[in-house]
Amino acid sequence: MSTPVQLTDVRKVYGTGLGAVDALAGVTCGFAAGTFTAVMGPSGSGKSTLLHCAAGLDTPTAGEVQLAGQSLQGLDETALTELRREQVAFVFQSFNLMPALTVRQNVVLPMTLAGKQPDDAWVTEVIRRVGLGERVRHRPSELSGGQQQRVAIARALAGHTAITFADEPTGALDTSTALEVLTLLRDQSRQLGQTIVMVTHDPVAASYADRVVFLVDGRIASESTAPTPETVATELAHLSSTRSH
Repeated sequence: MSTPVQLTDVRKVYGTGLGAVDALAGVTCGFAAGTFTAVMGPSGSGKSTLLHCAAGLDTPTAGEVQLAGQSLQGLDETALTELRREQVAFVFQSFNLMPALTVRQNVVLPMTLAGKQPDDAWVTEVIRRVGLGERVRHRPSELSGGQQQRVAIARALAGHTAITFADEPTGALDTSTALEVLTLLRDQSRQLGQTIVMVTHDPVAASYADRVVFLVDGRIASESTAPTPETVATELAHLSSTRSH
């Protein structure tokens, strides 16, 4: 099985001297093709930093990141942008939608920019599955925050990219929509072979993943390969308590 995302001894230090903070303190971790991994940990444990370094949005202080089989070391911004555009989709807490475009136009925008022909049937299906089938002609200003997040998720799923990075993708959604979206992410990995890496603080969201990686103070503290909401919550509570002592 290939490993489209590989971090090897990745460190990320913010600041210098006495004020330096190790956001990542030597993380080695791989994310295999067709797997759905949740990244969890107490606040400030390095979850978003790991996501940003893995996605080539942030440059590690030391160590190596490989994305879609290519080392990111030494790539200039143009090459990085092209690699991300071809291989990677993102779902962030900020939706990054274009206000002048409709739901459908926003969903196909990355493909349009990359010069790809959208798969119209799949785009329609993804928009329907995130619950926006009746809203394809609406603009972001006509949607609620939760609906805008669903557009961002549909956009990430519509392009059939190899890798999707998601940072708290269900944070702004009601429970039933969140579960629908998590099911969609899980199906994407299992049926289409996508590699999905999701940062979340929600044990229920994490239970949809195949594996949960727990970070504490910039290091991988433990992993779970058969997560349930209960086991995830218990492990988080344990890590938080050991960290505070």
